[in-house]
Amino acid sequence: MKNQIKTILLLVVLLMSFVSGAKAQVYDGITQPTRFRIWVPVSVSLHESKSTTVTPFVGYKQDVFGWLSVTPVLQYNINTETFTPQMWINFNVRKKFYVLSRSIYDTRANEYRHTLSATYKLPHGFMIDSTWENLYNGRNFCDGDRLQFVGGYAYGFFVVNAGYSCRSNPGFVANLRLKVTEFNWLQLKYDGGTDTMQIGCALQFN
Repeated sequence: MKNQIKTILLLVVLLMSFVSGAKAQVYDGITQPTRFRIWVPVSVSLHESKSTTVTPFVGYKQDVFGWLSVTPVLQYNINTETFTPQMWINFNVRKKFYVLSRSIYDTRANEYRHTLSATYKLPHGFMIDSTWENLYNGRNFCDGDRLQFVGGYAYGFFVVNAGYSCRSNPGFVANLRLKVTEFNWLQLKYDGGTDTMQIGCALQFN
């Protein structure tokens, strides 16, 4: 079953990469183009339990300088009824290299966590993304952390990314994003490390 899902996802990615259209919003929150963002991800476990997790969030971006922005975020886990306030600090170098620092507080576990992400924009729609999830896990640095590297390509209405996540829960990762309007999109993501599939919807506006 897992191999079939991987094969189907890879075929979809390859097919979609040849579809044309208008310019797409390529990057995730790391280059958010609007003040407000609502993101609603639904994660489905591919294990026998087939459990589903819904964790929507809303964020408000405030530009400090052209190269620096701050985004307070409030996320809510519907399954565990847990609020997770966050502070995102984003800076860029000539709008080509982006770094996003995410300070996260889990109110249920009473733990502070930290995640770093980076994106480098290459010519002709290509990009390289990396994420160091749980760099600090609430107790220790580099304990139970995940380090992910992906390469991506944007063409028309579609953006595809694929790569590998190592350290905790290693495995193949990939996502496909479909632009619906200028700032809004749907996203399908597969994570082989956690054996989950995620469907998400992003709404962005000023």
